[in-house]
Amino acid sequence: MHNRLALSTLSLSLASLLALAACGGTVSAGGGDDGDGGTGAAPDPDTSSSSSGTPGTGGSGATGGTGDTGGTGGTGGTGETGGSGPGTGGSGGVPVDDFGPPKCDDNLTLDDADPYNAAKAIEICKTADGPNSWGLIEAKWTLPDGSAIPAGYEANYALGHGIYDSFGPNVPPRKGDRILGLSNGAARRPNDPGYTGPSGGFAKGYTHAAPDGFPKPSPACPGVISGQPYDGVALEVTLRAPNSALGFAFDINYYTAEFPTWTCTTFNDAFVALLSPTPVGQSDGNISFDSLGNIISVNNVFLDVCNQPTCALGAAQLAGTGYENNGATGWLTTTAPINGGDVFTLRFTTYDNGDAILDSATLVDHFRWTTQPNSVVGTFRPME
Repeated sequence: MHNRLALSTLSLSLASLLALAACGGTVSAGGGDDGDGGTGAAPDPDTSSSSSGTPGTGGSGATGGTGDTGGTGGTGGTGETGGSGPGTGGSGGVPVDDFGPPKCDDNLTLDDADPYNAAKAIEICKTADGPNSWGLIEAKWTLPDGSAIPAGYEANYALGHGIYDSFGPNVPPRKGDRILGLSNGAARRPNDPGYTGPSGGFAKGYTHAAPDGFPKPSPACPGVISGQPYDGVALEVTLRAPNSALGFAFDINYYTAEFPTWTCTTFNDAFVALLSPTPVGQSDGNISFDSLGNIISVNNVFLDVCNQPTCALGAAQLAGTGYENNGATGWLTTTAPINGGDVFTLRFTTYDNGDAILDSATLVDHFRWTTQPNSVVGTFRPME
């Protein structure tokens, strides 16, 4: 009787073993602990908001351990096979705009003087919170050459930057709720406090050096060198790029009262965006220029917004800006390559040359990281 019971028990144990083997399980003798499922590949922390990652495969579960030997004549129980872990998808290419909060500028006011809020107005939302964290490291107001605001001119300088909910009725933000304005005159719209028309000009009362590498002639105006810089204003930001970034981009729209009369003169105002370290192959850090190498000024090929038949984009973007009888480029996009993890400085600046009259203004908006390979330095008109 005891032998028959033992044989029956042995037969059931063999049947169980065969069934487990048929299911592809790993079987161990002894009453081991349950195996834990493995963990799939973790996402890149810089791009955890990406919706385009490729799912990782869960790891194999651990095999059950060996149980203690049972009493005399007894066989240890069968350990369970560990299951497969769920695995989280790894990061694929990250779409433009998929880094950090979607916007952070909804409550900013026109005369906000905080440079960190000026950075928010152009969608630089995430602040680096450690030596390995990407985002904004520092923001500050400077002169075009990077030097400090001259003492005693702080109030006049502050009128040279503003944060708009729109620039006239026809120029809304490119992203978020606000646009940053930089002007060598008053960065104010006709109905704003502190407005001075650009054709008369607002002289801030100070001079300064030109940015490194300037002045230099525009290809459109051979031999013409700009005069002494006046009244400049600049937002300088220092950033650490996300590990997955391959470049960055931002949008600009340049308005000038020098159009249509004052082209190719020593008085021409300028907007430059200065990247440091200087891009490979360039003699200076400016990354905003047209296809001919002209800086953003009255002399560049993008000046297509005006009330003359030669302007392909018409005059609608001039309405309500103070530049109704002048010209603008319309929105342009500047791009530049960068390596993930790089720390770099970007200085956006507008300044007068030769004198302090006939002002210009530049709108800056929609800074974003990009993951497109083979990004190049340059400025183009977006297709939209």
